[in-house]
Amino acid sequence: MLRIISGKYRNRKIEQPPLETSRPTMDKVKESIFSSIQFKIVDKTFLDLFSGSGSMAIEAVSRGASSVTLLELNNVAFNIIKKNISSLKIDNINAIKKDSLLFLQNTNETFDFVFIDAPYANYALLNDSLKLIAKRNILNEDGEIIVETNKVSEVIIPEGLRVFKSKRYGKVDILYITHE
Repeated sequence: MLRIISGKYRNRKIEQPPLETSRPTMDKVKESIFSSIQFKIVDKTFLDLFSGSGSMAIEAVSRGASSVTLLELNNVAFNIIKKNISSLKIDNINAIKKDSLLFLQNTNETFDFVFIDAPYANYALLNDSLKLIAKRNILNEDGEIIVETNKVSEVIIPEGLRVFKSKRYGKVDILYITHE
């Protein structure tokens, strides 16, 4: 079980997919991420790519995001996400069972925050996501992309974007990216 750290759904427990299906963001990492954006997220839009359990999306809603879109392709994980959203009676999360890259290629939406936690071994997914976000102007002007990775050296920052902050938590790196 995972927990929501703060906000409207504070300390509520949610289910997580089996570990072979997803790798949830550690509580201390999630808490640090949301502490760094806590005064900026209220009434903003949030996109959670490769969502896994939906924990980051639910945390965003709990802390005041006006609307959240999450993407998950895996059937088992997606069913758990739907169950988590339903059990908390959340109505401002748009859960989409779709490949994250296909979504980025076809969406006309823009977002204030984008969280990317692609499978660690698949840096192409992460880098392709960043490229599409930059190319298609999916990030709003003052928006932030938050990337969780285990190997910063594999992350390619596309033209027009820049890393403005990075943090390391054990073997996990968090990159905060915005427009140049």
